[in-house]
Amino acid sequence: MTQVGSIYGQALYTLAKEENLCEVVYGDLQVLKECFEAENEYLVLLTAANISVEERCQVVDAAFRDRVHPYVLNFLKVLTEKGYAREFQDCFVSFEKQYHFDNDILPIKAVSAIPLSEEQTEKLIAKLS
Repeated sequence: MTQVGSIYGQALYTLAKEENLCEVVYGDLQVLKECFEAENEYLVLLTAANISVEERCQVVDAAFRDRVHPYVLNFLKVLTEKGYAREFQDCFVSFEKQYHFDNDILPIKAVSAIPLSEEQTEKLIAKLS
């Protein structure tokens, strides 16, 4: 994880926690993460030197206004303005780590030679919970 991602992700988490919006912000960040993974060229666009910062921020506004919480929208604009949009993934990881820590969430990954049935999956979840 980059230092930029760590600092910015932690700053967003601190704000969200102070405003009691961690779940909302985390949910929006997850949606953005999925969008950027599906269209990784979008982050390249947000750092393109041949497009003005104002135009890049307008692109962010057009795509996400009224779709994500204003804090998340402004966070993405700040990353864009500073030229750090490509650091979004690290910001997300930093936010997610703190969110999981504060909520006693331990992410796990089950590995199996064959796919688990729905019943097996439910039993595993129940046992680990």
